[in-house]
Amino acid sequence: MVDIAALPGALAEGLLTAVQEPRLWFILFVSLLGGVVRGYSGFGGALIVVPLASMAVGPSMAVPLFYLFDLGSATPYGYRALPKCNFKQIWPMLVGHLLALPLGTWILTTLHPEGVRWGMSGIVFLMLIILVSGWRYRGKPNPPASFVVGTMAGVMGSSSGMAGPPIIAYWLGQKNDMTVVRNNIMAYYAMTSTATDIYFFYLGLFTWDVLIYALVVWPFYAIGLWAGAKLFHRSSEAFFRLSAYGLIAISAVVSMPLLDHLFRR
Repeated sequence: MVDIAALPGALAEGLLTAVQEPRLWFILFVSLLGGVVRGYSGFGGALIVVPLASMAVGPSMAVPLFYLFDLGSATPYGYRALPKCNFKQIWPMLVGHLLALPLGTWILTTLHPEGVRWGMSGIVFLMLIILVSGWRYRGKPNPPASFVVGTMAGVMGSSSGMAGPPIIAYWLGQKNDMTVVRNNIMAYYAMTSTATDIYFFYLGLFTWDVLIYALVVWPFYAIGLWAGAKLFHRSSEAFFRLSAYGLIAISAVVSMPLLDHLFRR
């Protein structure tokens, strides 16, 4: 059984140990940066944070870590969009995503970490190509297609923390009112992120180390979200988006296992 009385002391000791680790400060920095990008543009947080954090602590810790501190910062904003979304358009994707959670989590926890990291780099590059090229799915949304997209996002999200590419390509090409599309995306991410958090908790992926790191990183990620939202009104959208694309590209390149020897000398 957990000794509740001993938790404050253990927590303080864990935090003291964690802040002495250089890898925590690295994760803190990339999380702040990722928060700024996501707060400004609404995307890109996981694309920057997860691949780079995986360099320091491995995918099996980096992915649960991101989901945990994202739960306390960005996810609540998605629930505010729930009353404004079109749930009839979301539910097939949601079902596909939930059914795919076990497969994605199996990939995360079973495959070799280096292989998972290569997959992360590939997902980041795929997302970057979709964003820069402007390619979108132009077909009419329908339940079967939405289910397939949700399944793909579920596998990618639970294995790498990055469910974005299929969702962005599918939703942003629709002819619906963009306000509805945005609310659909925000509500979808909120519900699927919560489901992933519950599943990760059930599997024991939220270890003591993940909790300690999340407690330290969460305020800085939240500050990044706030700063990014403020920058939205004070800078050129074209310039900032170009900067965001550049940061995402750098994250994908730097985080490739092929380059590990350059950063671990």
